[in-house]
Amino acid sequence: MIIAIGTVILMSVLAAYANRTIAPDVAKLPMQWSLTGKVNWTAPRAIAFAFIPALAAVVLAAILLSGRARNTNIALMSGIFLACQLLHITLTQRWFTTSRR
Repeated sequence: MIIAIGTVILMSVLAAYANRTIAPDVAKLPMQWSLTGKVNWTAPRAIAFAFIPALAAVVLAAILLSGRARNTNIALMSGIFLACQLLHITLTQRWFTTSRR
């Protein structure tokens, strides 16, 4: 349970930091890219950065409330969600850097 809570807190802090520092003058940020690197759809910046932490909180809470959660399951899911958050932040930063050229 501590792993899940810690992960959601860490992801929320990362989302808040990214929201303030990445592409500060852009209202809508990419949420999905094609294999060629083209942006498929965008979302308002607050939703774009808060989506993965919110999804992680819901999924991890569902796993914990199922009563059959093991620490390995929680740790694995926490790691996957954290990796997804970091990937989204990295791709958004890369998109912003290349779109300003």
